[in-house]
Amino acid sequence: PTSHSAPRTRANARKMSDSDEPIAAGDKEAWLRARGVEIETPEDRVRIAAEKAAALAARTEALERGAPMRAFKYVMIPCDDDAPFVECEARCGLDEAGDVLPLELKSRFAGGGEVDASKVKAQAMRTLGEQGAGVSKEAIMRETKDGSTETFALVRPSEHNGWCGVYLYLDEVGMLKGLPPNRRAGRLAMECGFDGVNFFGDMFIGRVQTKPAPMRSVDFKLSDLDSSAPWMRSATMENVEYSKGLKELEAAMGRNGGMQTINMDGSGGASAGGGNASNMPSGKADGYRWEQTEDEIELIVDVPRGTTSKSVRVLFKPRQVVVKINDETVCDIERLYDAVRPDECTWTMGPDEVCVSMAKTDEENIWRALVADS
Repeated sequence: PTSHSAPRTRANARKMSDSDEPIAAGDKEAWLRARGVEIETPEDRVRIAAEKAAALAARTEALERGAPMRAFKYVMIPCDDDAPFVECEARCGLDEAGDVLPLELKSRFAGGGEVDASKVKAQAMRTLGEQGAGVSKEAIMRETKDGSTETFALVRPSEHNGWCGVYLYLDEVGMLKGLPPNRRAGRLAMECGFDGVNFFGDMFIGRVQTKPAPMRSVDFKLSDLDSSAPWMRSATMENVEYSKGLKELEAAMGRNGGMQTINMDGSGGASAGGGNASNMPSGKADGYRWEQTEDEIELIVDVPRGTTSKSVRVLFKPRQVVVKINDETVCDIERLYDAVRPDECTWTMGPDEVCVSMAKTDEENIWRALVADS
């Protein structure tokens, strides 16, 4: 953190971008929050963490005194391919708002081994550049000793799916601990249009409903993992439309005096920022177009209508991206303007295009072109 109101989403975004009227901050946030995106500053994160801790304490106290509670289902996806999926149940207050699972599952991700110091440094350098050299194994262990939950949006809430998003919940430092890969979760993400995403350790999958307000955790049952489930059949197209609608909204916000930097990796977060996508270079060439945000390059490659995700392969290297259909190369950018992080690059499938998202290595570098000079 998806055939739906996506056409309406895109129309609304265009209407805002074509208007000469400024877009109110509340309208921007409402569009994003309805789709499960959290918008928060560092100060907000401190406040929210304290509120969640208080909510957990209140829930524990309510359980102990037998207060009325409500239950909802979620599913465990073990990293062992031979282990069965497990339907689990969580309980929360009758009126408890928000996504309950990150806090509920936190303790499940405690322990599991120490983080690898070399992996910590490599990941910090990829994410923070030279500043990452100061991140230590001890600091990571201290921050995650009680468990730390990361979320990955498989499909975001929309009118078509009843404003219900489906999310994966995983150990935030599972890769750094050297946990076994979770191949089934990776295949599930691929079915939803996210290729090349790697997960580690046991994981969980749940559902959140954002409308009618407030946002709250709701049932995700074992039967919802069937490939014929409605949410899964429409996930890929909904994710493409969400991405397009978000890009159009960012452009509209940029034209009207500023925007927010949106985290497009599916984790469901967003942070306040001062970037302006409409002022950043972008371009078109034969068979593709590209644009950028402060931290990401998006490459949209034209493909024949009816192309399926199973026939597409996208290969990432730090300075190269290759898109193939049935093993035939349709786009090969050999000298990217700057380096990207291959392990954080993803792609989704549209009706007649492949949308490739590449994470910049240097988030402060505005690309003047997609291809570097010879």
